[in-house]
Amino acid sequence: MKSFECLTARCLQVVYWLMGLLPLPPGSQFIRLLFALLLRCIWSLYFYIMIYSGIKFLWKEQGLTISYITGSALFLGYSMLGVLLQIESIFKQRSQERLQDLRFQSQLQMQRLAMSRGCPRRALRLFVLIVTQLVSDAAKFWANSRAKVSPVLAITMPQMWLLRIRYVQLLEQVIEMNQRALQLRHSLLCLADSNDIWQPFGQQDRHLQTLRLTYDCIFECYLTFSDCYGWGMLGLQVMCGFEFVSNAYWIITEAYQDQQLYMLVYNSATCFAMGSLITSLFWYGDASTQNSRQIGCLISKLVKPLGSKRYNDLVCEFLLQTLHQRFVLTAKDFFSLNLHLLSSMCAAVVTYLVILIQFMFAEKSSQVVSQKPETETETSTELNKLE
Repeated sequence: MKSFECLTARCLQVVYWLMGLLPLPPGSQFIRLLFALLLRCIWSLYFYIMIYSGIKFLWKEQGLTISYITGSALFLGYSMLGVLLQIESIFKQRSQERLQDLRFQSQLQMQRLAMSRGCPRRALRLFVLIVTQLVSDAAKFWANSRAKVSPVLAITMPQMWLLRIRYVQLLEQVIEMNQRALQLRHSLLCLADSNDIWQPFGQQDRHLQTLRLTYDCIFECYLTFSDCYGWGMLGLQVMCGFEFVSNAYWIITEAYQDQQLYMLVYNSATCFAMGSLITSLFWYGDASTQNSRQIGCLISKLVKPLGSKRYNDLVCEFLLQTLHQRFVLTAKDFFSLNLHLLSSMCAAVVTYLVILIQFMFAEKSSQVVSQKPETETETSTELNKLE
């Protein structure tokens, strides 16, 4: 299992590098820096072509429908989001280096507590998520080959996988930080269970101080993570939510009008792929908050009425720290990633679907009204010819 975890981590690092999602190497590594800049140029050219094509799609004056405008806006929005992720990986280089240092420090702190373990299930979870995306894409290509659902499916695959790999990158680090928080909670449980056993005061003080510093290091990891990937997470949630709403709308309209199986399969696969990514990130974000809350509840069990004053002062300081420093994933303080926000997004999806369906019926009624004068004109012309 450990070899599978190492292999998955190395493969993901290579994919992150090729996608341009890692910071640029230092100038001393000239060959790697040159190759990284070349990759950035290729991605920039690709996104320039995509944005130019998206603007051309929206520039069309005739035949604009709600579905056409929505699809073109999605096409253009994902291209601009890809540019944002490339820019974020360059200008947030110091934050990413700081995050790597903090992750290493937290690992060292766990080793001091004899609680350092890997994340054996992290690689398996990420592997299952990637396989889910591949299966969804296979279903989309199959449906598109039968019914020509989307003419831009093939050319949008690179940017779609760039965004998905960003999700995987975020999830990999969040799962690791959650694992550190769980290890800290287990260590606190062990310390609370040993309260009835007499130990030298100095040893307990040092142990508790190490736990407090470990908590502070993990909190800094969450804080730096939100600063490093905040704008990208904000754009990802907005665009993926928009795509989920759009494809749900297309499923409803297809079921209402033509009821073509291939269209339903294509849009359902897209909704499933986006929904699994969004739900996974929000699930682990909520787990971070739960871990922080449970750690705070454990601190009160560490108080010793007959203990040393320094020990009890450390417990009070630790308790205040857990109250003011929560493990929370935020997107530049716009919102926190948790299940409460996910439920709010589901309610918003229903609202937006109702609005789009109302636009659909208004569009149909306007088409019917515009067709009536044409039919009346054709009828009068035929009557004149007969006369």
